[in-house]
Amino acid sequence: MSHNTDQQMGLLSELIDEKPQPATASARNAIRSFSIKNTLSGIWSVLKPECFEKRPPGSGKRPGPTAWLDGLRGVAAFCVCIMHLSVFTHQGLELCYGAAYFWQTFNTSPAAWPILRLPFTGGHFMVILFFTISGYVVPRRLISLLHEGRRDDFIEALNAAMVRRMGRLFIPVWISTLMLAFFWHITGITTAFPEHQSNIFLELWAWWKDQMKFTYFFRGGFLFTYYNVHTWTIPVELRGSLTLFVWLFCTHQVGTRSRILLTFLMTLYWVIGAAGAWYGAFFAGMLTAELDLLSANGLHVPLPWDPIFRFFKRRRVLKVILMHLILVSGLWLASQPSSDTEDMKEVLGKCGAWGTLMKFIPDSYKEGNTTYRWFWLFWAAWFILVSVKEIPWVRWLFETGPAQYLGRHSFSLYLVHGPMIGLLSDRLFYLTGVKIPSNQDDIKRFGHLQNKWKDASWWFLPEGGPYAMEPNYLFCVAVSLPVMLYVAEVVTRTCDIPGIKISRWYYAKMKSLR
Repeated sequence: MSHNTDQQMGLLSELIDEKPQPATASARNAIRSFSIKNTLSGIWSVLKPECFEKRPPGSGKRPGPTAWLDGLRGVAAFCVCIMHLSVFTHQGLELCYGAAYFWQTFNTSPAAWPILRLPFTGGHFMVILFFTISGYVVPRRLISLLHEGRRDDFIEALNAAMVRRMGRLFIPVWISTLMLAFFWHITGITTAFPEHQSNIFLELWAWWKDQMKFTYFFRGGFLFTYYNVHTWTIPVELRGSLTLFVWLFCTHQVGTRSRILLTFLMTLYWVIGAAGAWYGAFFAGMLTAELDLLSANGLHVPLPWDPIFRFFKRRRVLKVILMHLILVSGLWLASQPSSDTEDMKEVLGKCGAWGTLMKFIPDSYKEGNTTYRWFWLFWAAWFILVSVKEIPWVRWLFETGPAQYLGRHSFSLYLVHGPMIGLLSDRLFYLTGVKIPSNQDDIKRFGHLQNKWKDASWWFLPEGGPYAMEPNYLFCVAVSLPVMLYVAEVVTRTCDIPGIKISRWYYAKMKSLR
């Protein structure tokens, strides 16, 4: 985003036009300045919580025009953390309110209400919102260069973006999963998943083979690395980004009006003609970004929907009402019930209005048990992006300090939340009675923890409460989330920022090859 440094870019964006900096001199200076004092200072700078850092001068300045996207992405990543904690311990919570998920047991928790359910079950929506934000942010600089007629600079920036994008996304995954493998064997800690190798050398070999499979982003089936199952979105991010880059290259000699119309038609193809809502989200974000850039720069390109835009521009009150309706509609669509085991009719057929909306889902989405969910989530994500952008008070919420903090660490938070559930939250669930071991392996690993705190004389929380809002469960969440956020800060410094620097470095090295 135009006003941020690479360190602040978080999950999905990068400055593709920034000039690479040579690393040789800084490496020599680091070697010369090595000392115990400097080493300890370096370790502290990595481990120091951000709340102990001094605010840089000017940090209170008005946020830039796209700061709200950082905040939106950060809040989405935070909701993904809560969602996985919730559905990991509460079977059937993703079904609609009132649905049966076990014999004579119904999903009547307030956590299943529309809109309110989003932090508890909205993980899939947050993912496709990531993709839409990526589509808005990643090609933004490239589109600006096309608008300015700087074709040579466009080709150079496109080259940099295509080469650096994979490193930007994959290097933090490689580093963080390698650190996780070492942590397992240094501490001897066990987790329910994945299975650990018997020694570090076998673990390193298993890690290497797994990362080679993970890096092959064309593969089908399971897209995640064995060491972090939530990384399945990373290959999709790369596919979507590269598809945008290829599309812009193919259309960079086309007039602006024609490119916008072609992008609009391609978006409809992805979403309606094919079961490609993931990639349609990237194109919808890019289309929105181009229209916003034209408007911000006062460039007028005649488009078929201009009369509609002019109508609402002249009627500000009506536009405000419309944008709030779009926001509420997006939040409601984002609340779509879901299930990984039941088919579309079983999940949506008995859920009021969803039984009707189900009929509008194209046939191409009905080939698998879970593909159907992405169609309406695409529209939810696009509605949210557009409405947040146009409603000042909502946009302001994502420009506040807490949202910007989450945005700075959103990529790292997404990477660490799964492993931290396995390392910390799982144990808290057993200690407080939220979970019980379900098989012999879990009994062997965690049986000694079962109800240990819950049955203690000092335990102060009562049992019961609404499903997914039980006091014991909320206690586990309240302990887990701050730890996840702190670990995310460390991973930002040790994995995310190095990933940016390494990708910049190898692009500079590649350009120097002769």
